[in-house]
Amino acid sequence: MTNWAHVKIPATPTPNLIIVNNISEDASEKTVKDFFLFCGKILEFELQKEGDRQVALVLFERESAAKTACMLTNAMIVNSQISVKPYFEETTGDDHTAQENKPKVTVLAEILAAGYTLQDQIIEKGLDIDAKYGLTSKIQAYVEAAKAQAKTLDEKYHVTAKATELDHKYHVQDRVHAAVGQGIDYSNQALQTAPGQKVAGVAVQVKEQIAAVHYEARRLADEKKSKAAAAAPAAPAAEAPVA
Repeated sequence: MTNWAHVKIPATPTPNLIIVNNISEDASEKTVKDFFLFCGKILEFELQKEGDRQVALVLFERESAAKTACMLTNAMIVNSQISVKPYFEETTGDDHTAQENKPKVTVLAEILAAGYTLQDQIIEKGLDIDAKYGLTSKIQAYVEAAKAQAKTLDEKYHVTAKATELDHKYHVQDRVHAAVGQGIDYSNQALQTAPGQKVAGVAVQVKEQIAAVHYEARRLADEKKSKAAAAAPAAPAAEAPVA
């Protein structure tokens, strides 16, 4: 059992305290803490060595931040998938503050933009939570922005036309259909049914939403780079050589 030196375990169980296991030994304290700061304000944080891995205690100011953090179990920090869970058994508390009240997909996009790796299953979980609480307008805005960006790129670089040209030249689709054979026929028949079409529609929608979150992350990362470049001091002009 880990002996915590800096974080004092509350005598009364709180939902704001989480424990993070399976952290890579190569992950620095700053890397781990910065990762969880996306979820909300941290009151106390401690990272300790445990065998060939590390373990962390994180005490958030708000319960909603801790819940968002628990959603990130299986996320990748450096080279290891972490495990996140409440330190105490399920308890209840408050649920209000600025960063913590953001839609989950906004938090996930910010984490991706910072260079961390998240599985699509984590993003899908965030989409489900946002939909449950009616926070779908932000998601739809991401989707529409991603579609507009894709259309702009296609018009500029003629991606679709080039793909069609390659397909006609090398018969890519013909070879794929031949390789799959009867499996495609069966799948197509299944998709013609009402349940099949509903499932297909949901799958496409979820894929669009996940892709849109990745797009938003890319936009945030580019925006951050632009601001950093603008804030950087200009290089001094080279002095003219002395005659």
